[in-house]
Amino acid sequence: MKNLTKLFIAPALLLCLIVISCTKENQTITPPEDQLVAGEILQKQPSPGIYKIIKFIDTGDDETAQFNGYTFEFKANGGFVATTGSGQVFNGSWSLNSAETVMTLNIAGNNALDDLDDNDWTGVKIKNFKIKIKAPGPDIMFFQKI
Repeated sequence: MKNLTKLFIAPALLLCLIVISCTKENQTITPPEDQLVAGEILQKQPSPGIYKIIKFIDTGDDETAQFNGYTFEFKANGGFVATTGSGQVFNGSWSLNSAETVMTLNIAGNNALDDLDDNDWTGVKIKNFKIKIKAPGPDIMFFQKI
């Protein structure tokens, strides 16, 4: 009888250890940047409205912080307005080439804004809430509608 009890207890303990060690964790799976998520649609041009820069990589360096407090307005007529955190307003323009593969931003006024218009941005991916543009090399920028 003792041997029979040991025979059942050992597998039961092993099963309990397996069940206890298996936990379900809530994992957030981030889709690749180019993949659409729920509610996003591809567009040919930026939706008019106010955006902020959520990622700015310049020559491989993350320089997103220089745009803290900035807002950017894409206007339907090609106007581009940058407003700094202190309320300074700078006017410029945006345009796409006929193939919609190159976005040009023309704006100046301070060092941060000069960084925006020193490239013809390629790899244009425009969604209803986000704009992704790249330049040759490691430069990349994301605008998100607010």
